[in-house]
Amino acid sequence: MVEALVERGVDRSWIQVGRDARLPGAYGLSGSAWDLVVRKDGIPLAAATFTQLGGPGSTNNINNRIQDLTSTAFSVRQHDDDDFQPYLGLFFILEESDRVNAPTRRPGESGAARSGPSHKQRLAETFAQFYSDGLYDKIAYASSTTGENPSLYEPRADMSIEGFIEGFAKKILSHSFSPLLKLWGDLTKVPPHLDRYREVIRGGRGIKKDYSLDRVPIEEGGQAAVFRASHKTSGVEVAFKRRLSQRENPSARMRREIDIAELLNDHPNYMPILDFEQDHRWFIMPLAEATAEEKREQLRESDNLRELIGSMGSILDKAHQQGWMHRDIKPSNMLLLDGRWTLADWGVVRRPRGQTTKVGRTGHFIGTEGFAAPELFIKPHEDATAASDIYSLGRVIAWALTGEMPQSNVELLPPPGPWRNIVRAATQQEAERRPQSIDELLDLIDREFSEPHEPAVARAETLLDAANSGESHATDAFLELIASHPDDYGLHLDVLPRLQPELAVPSMSHNSRQAITLLRALAKHVDGNGTNPVKFGEAARAVTWLHGIAISAASSNEWDLLDESIRAMCEWDGNWDQWRPQDAIRSWLCTLRGDVARIVAPAFRDHPDSARHFAELADDRAVDPGIRQAIRAATERHN
Repeated sequence: MVEALVERGVDRSWIQVGRDARLPGAYGLSGSAWDLVVRKDGIPLAAATFTQLGGPGSTNNINNRIQDLTSTAFSVRQHDDDDFQPYLGLFFILEESDRVNAPTRRPGESGAARSGPSHKQRLAETFAQFYSDGLYDKIAYASSTTGENPSLYEPRADMSIEGFIEGFAKKILSHSFSPLLKLWGDLTKVPPHLDRYREVIRGGRGIKKDYSLDRVPIEEGGQAAVFRASHKTSGVEVAFKRRLSQRENPSARMRREIDIAELLNDHPNYMPILDFEQDHRWFIMPLAEATAEEKREQLRESDNLRELIGSMGSILDKAHQQGWMHRDIKPSNMLLLDGRWTLADWGVVRRPRGQTTKVGRTGHFIGTEGFAAPELFIKPHEDATAASDIYSLGRVIAWALTGEMPQSNVELLPPPGPWRNIVRAATQQEAERRPQSIDELLDLIDREFSEPHEPAVARAETLLDAANSGESHATDAFLELIASHPDDYGLHLDVLPRLQPELAVPSMSHNSRQAITLLRALAKHVDGNGTNPVKFGEAARAVTWLHGIAISAASSNEWDLLDESIRAMCEWDGNWDQWRPQDAIRSWLCTLRGDVARIVAPAFRDHPDSARHFAELADDRAVDPGIRQAIRAATERHN
């Protein structure tokens, strides 16, 4: 029993057995003894009595034994200190025999008649009454067999030996501030991958002098500083994280980190908390080997990057399933510990709904600019979901493969390949267009790396047929495929213009950022593919399709899409003088008025090579004055 309690984190020096196992006189009859007493700083935390009953005359002694157990506990319960009562335990072993299992005689029965409960059953009922009366807090009741193969049997599940030990240890630890109890329950819950820190965890008591700190922090931010430290008793190197301000906000951040540790501390990809101060001014964690920032070169290798993202996904999945969202995923919070990746710095974690520290909280930004999802700039407390953390993972992938720090609202994609499609999906501006769970993200990664890749043109042809048949999801996939291959001349000039503009615009409007990327990529192909010049038929197709997009965008009041498509059209028309498309454009320009005209006019003013093809409109009074003026100014500048 002593070793079992010590194994669970109870200090051995608190435990008294044998003659020393006595409660103070105020707690009972003078000289009353227990078999085990636990004291801390002179205060009796718990006491237990161990009783075994067996032998030929054991059944004759049951009544006396029950009376003794009752009076011993009752004397303690009569102690008039309402603020504190020792936790009392009873450990009872009954030796098996025919007599203890035989029915007993009920009142009124005589001779051989016996219909009452057996002595074993009677003891179980008595112990249940002990619980009901509050005499004992925890009871272990077992029956034993002797012989060549002795064994123990537990007649009642609620009086098991394991439950007795667990309850006893937890109650003892709960009577004093115990990081061990809050973070782990007891020492047996500490997983094997943290064995090297077991002595730090066992000795954790939230006292700063237990650690020796370096004078200069190894990392310092706006909210906290991290110092290299040593646990004085064990000599184990650790990291000491201390908040820099005594104001509420830093305290709340550190409290959130400690709170979520209760859920995640045993996960191999979580940076665990080993000890902490009761007022949340500091806590202890293992000393990391490196951050992802320091390992970027290695992370350019796909296997290494997949290991990192898989590790982050594993710990985030566990948090997300319980309603917690990290909200500040970035390379500096990804720490390498004993050869495995862990996620740290959960100070701005979003608690599960209904558990927030402040109701109706407002705020305009949480996270790190460039890595944080767009919704965290607007409603970080209301709109944070698993998709917000998935966005940040996508930005980390892009950072690792490009070497560029992400900028807010600026797309950052790795070179063509599996990772490019993964990042594009994970970093959609609209949260609902991203993978909605870690499982979905990891499935996407598996597909991209395991499925044989059909040539992009072949995939595009298949999607094009479905898109022109009116299947909107095929249109979305088609445009996403084209946008993910900005350098593919054939996709942009041979395949894209065959998509009906009126079917393309609804999808492009829904994902305007992707649409702008696609239109600008098409405009850049105006000089050919670097090997062969543009053919006249290709140029005509490009101008005609872009004009169709502009017409549909104008009719839908999609002003950004109209602006981008008309400018791309002017770029192509200015470089390739295609008469047939110009006839359609000329007729259209004569019909424009209002907002549409105000958007189209500057595009022609900025593209004089295209504007000169419509010079006669400058003097046509049927044309909008703004367009006439823009064409006239551009033509004069060109001449």
